[in-house]
Amino acid sequence: MSVFGRVVWLGFRVWRRIRKQTAGLQVGLLPGMLFLGLITVGRLAGAFQLLEWRALDVFLQSHPPEAPDERILLVSIDEQTIQAVGAYPIPDQQLTSLLRTLQQHQPRVVGLDLFRDLPVEPGHQDLTAAFQEMENLIGIEKVLPPTVAPPSALPPERTGFVDAPLDEDGRQRRMLLGTQTDQGFRFSLALLLAQTYLAQENIPLNNGRRDPLTMRFGAAEIPRVQSNFGGYTRANAGGGDVQMLLNFRQGSNAFRVVTFQAVLASEVDPAWVRDRIVLIGMTTPSVQDYVSAATNSVVDAEDNWAYGIEIQAHAVSQIISATLDQRPLIKTWPNLSEYLWIMGWGVIGIGFARYSRSPLRALFWVGISVVSITVISHLALTAGWWIPLVPALTSLTLCSAGLAAFYQYDRVIQTKIKAQQQAVSLLEQAKLDLEVKVSERTAELQHANIELSQAKELAETASRAKSHFLAHMSHELRTPLSAILGFNQLLAKDATLSETNRERTRLIDQSGEHLLGLINDILSLTKLESGKQVLHEAPFDLTDLMETIEALFRLRIEQKGIQFLIEISPDIPQQLVGDAQKLRQVLINLLGNALKFTTEGRVTLRVRSQHSGAKGQGSAAPPSPTTHRPLPTTLIFEVEDTGEGIAESELPKLFIPFAQTESGEKAKTGTGLGLPISEQLVQLMGGTIQVSSQLGRGTLFCFTAQVQPMVSPQGAVRASEWGTADSTAAVVQSPDISPQESDAAIEATLAAMPPDWLKALHRSALSLNGRQVMQLLDSIPSDQSKVADYLIGLAENYAYTQITDLIDAILQADEGI
Repeated sequence: MSVFGRVVWLGFRVWRRIRKQTAGLQVGLLPGMLFLGLITVGRLAGAFQLLEWRALDVFLQSHPPEAPDERILLVSIDEQTIQAVGAYPIPDQQLTSLLRTLQQHQPRVVGLDLFRDLPVEPGHQDLTAAFQEMENLIGIEKVLPPTVAPPSALPPERTGFVDAPLDEDGRQRRMLLGTQTDQGFRFSLALLLAQTYLAQENIPLNNGRRDPLTMRFGAAEIPRVQSNFGGYTRANAGGGDVQMLLNFRQGSNAFRVVTFQAVLASEVDPAWVRDRIVLIGMTTPSVQDYVSAATNSVVDAEDNWAYGIEIQAHAVSQIISATLDQRPLIKTWPNLSEYLWIMGWGVIGIGFARYSRSPLRALFWVGISVVSITVISHLALTAGWWIPLVPALTSLTLCSAGLAAFYQYDRVIQTKIKAQQQAVSLLEQAKLDLEVKVSERTAELQHANIELSQAKELAETASRAKSHFLAHMSHELRTPLSAILGFNQLLAKDATLSETNRERTRLIDQSGEHLLGLINDILSLTKLESGKQVLHEAPFDLTDLMETIEALFRLRIEQKGIQFLIEISPDIPQQLVGDAQKLRQVLINLLGNALKFTTEGRVTLRVRSQHSGAKGQGSAAPPSPTTHRPLPTTLIFEVEDTGEGIAESELPKLFIPFAQTESGEKAKTGTGLGLPISEQLVQLMGGTIQVSSQLGRGTLFCFTAQVQPMVSPQGAVRASEWGTADSTAAVVQSPDISPQESDAAIEATLAAMPPDWLKALHRSALSLNGRQVMQLLDSIPSDQSKVADYLIGLAENYAYTQITDLIDAILQADEGI
C-alpha cells in the first residue's frame, strides 16, 4: 500500500472513532439546547431573581466580621430618649443643644437624619440659627413622591434626600446616590456625607471613567446598578438615577453608637467626635425608620432589620472605605460573560449525563460541581464580583438530570435494536417449530379450561362453606359470650367487690363487648359478600328515625359536652318507603365514629334531597303521571364533625376491612369493619359514600340512598322540628352563617393586647417571620378565637401588610397622631 493510501486509511479510522464518540452527544444536543434556551428565557423573564437576591443576602451575611469603622459615629434617639424628653418629635430646643454640644468637639461633618420641614416648638429660632452657623451640617429631604421639604434654613447644597429603593420582597439591597428632580440633579444624604469627608482628604467627586454616568472618588469608581445588574431583571434603575449595590460591613460592632442623652450629659469621649462623620437618627421600633436588609442592627443585635441611620452609615462607610482602604465595591460581569458562565455549566452537565454510566457516579460529580459553583460565587463576591449562582446551578442540574434520561432512553433503544437483530435470526427456526407448538398449546389450553372450570366450582363451594361456617361459629361464639357478659354484669353489682376486681370486671365487659361487635361485623360483612343481604323496603317516618338516633347518642353527647345538630330540609316528605334499618345502621356507624374522635365543638347530621339547595330549597319528586306511583327520591345524608380529622394519605384505608387509621389505632376501639359495611349497605340502597377531611379541623362523610315518598291523600309534608335551644342536641332547619368579624372588632381585640406584644407582632410581620407571627397569634385569648383565626388566615396567605396596617392604626391612635 502506498503512503497516500495508508494516510487515507488511517484518516478513515480516526473519523469513524470520532463519529462513534460523538454519536451519543448528538442524541442529547437538541434537548440540551432546549434546556439552555429555557434557562436563558427564564432568567430574562426574572424567574431566578428572588432566589438570586436571597443567595446574595446569605453570602453577604456569611462574610467574616470586619473591624469597626471608627470614622463614623451614630447618635441614637431611642425609646428611652423619647420618654426622657417627654415629647415626639424631639423639640427644636433639645435638638439645638445636641448640635451645639457636638459642634464643640469639631466633627468633620454632621448628618441630621430627621425631617425638619416644620417647626417643633419650643426653640425653633435657636435651631434655625444653629443650621445657619454649622456649615458642616447636612439635613434631609424626600424628593420622590410623596415628597417632604428640607429645612428652610439650610441651602440646597447642604440637604440630601433619603429616598431608598426597595426590592419586591421588601428588603433594601441598593442605595440611591443621585436622581433627577424638578429642581435639577439632587444628591443623597450618604453621598453628601462621603463627599464632605473626602473633600478634606483632597479627593473630589468626579464622573466615572469606564461609565461616565456613574460617580467616582479618586480611583474608586462606584459601579452603577442598571436595569439588568447581576441578579436583577428589569430593575427600576433608570430615569437618570444613580444607584449602587450595598456591601454591608458585617459585624455586631460595625459602628460606634452613643445615645442622645449621653451626648447632652457630656458622657461621650470628644475623640469619638473630632474629625468624624456624625449621624443623628431614630433607633426605636415605634418610629418606622427601619428596613429589612442583609445585616443585623448594631443598635440591638436581636433585631433582624437595620435602622435608617445604620443604612446611611453602611453606604457612607462603603464609599469612603473603597476610596481610602480599597474595600471592594460590588460589580458584575457583562451580560455575555454571565450567559457564557451559565451555559458552560450546562455543557458540563450534558457531559456528566453522556459519559457517566453509573447514576451514583454522575450524582457524585454533579454534587462536586454544585459545591464548586457555590464556593466560586462566594469567593467572587468577597472580591467584589456578583456572578450568577442560581441560573448556573439550574443549568448544571437540569442538563445533567434531564439529559441522563435521554441518554438512558438511547441506550435502551440501541439494546432493543440489537435484540431485534438477534430475534430475526431466530424467527426462521421458530417458524418451523410454530405449527408443532400450536397444536401442543391447543391441547394444553383445553386441559387448562377444564381445570379452571373445576377450580371455579371449588371456589364457589369454599365460599358457601365459609359463609356457613362463619354463620354457625358466630352463633356458637355469641351464645357463651352473652352468658359471660351477663354473669360479669351480675358480678359487677356485688357491693363487696374490691376496687381491683371491679376494674377487672370492667375490662371483661369492655373486651367482651368489643368481641361481640367484631363477631356481628364479620357476620354482616360475610352476608354482604355472599349476596344474602337484601333490601327490606317498608314505610317509615323520617322524624321517628331521627328521634331514635338522637336518643341512642344522647348520653354520650351529654358526657362529652358537645353539640349535636340535626338539620332536615323542609322539602323532604315525612313519610317515606325504604329500608330504615339499613339507613339507621349506616348513620349509627358514621355518628359513632364522629363522636368517638370529637372532644369539643359539634357533630352535625344533615338530610336533604338531591334537588335541595344549600338551605333546603327544592321539591320532592312528583308522582309519575303514567303509573300514579311516586318516582324514587335520592336522599343525601351528611355527617360532619369538628374532631381530629384524617390525614389525606389515610383516606384510602377507610373502606378496607380490618384496616384502621392512625387515630383509630390510638383510640384502641373498633374493628375496622364499620365503614366497609356501611359502604356496601349504601351501595345496596343504590347510593354512594364519600369522605373529605382536614387534620385538626374535622371530617365530612356524605352518602346517598334511594327512597320513595308516600303521598298522603291530603298531600301534606311537614318538616322535622324538635329539640330545645338549651340542650346539647338540637334540630334546626338551616345552618346559621357566622358573620365576618368587622374591622372595629379586630382592632379592639388587638388594642387590648400588651404594647410589647403589638410591637413584637409588628416587627415579625414586617420581617416576614411567619413562624414568630404564628407563635404570637397563638397567645390571643380563647374568647377571641374568631379574630385569631382571621389573623392566622392572613398570615397563612402572606398578607403581612394588612397585619402591620392594623397595628399601625392602633399605635398611631395610642400616640395621638
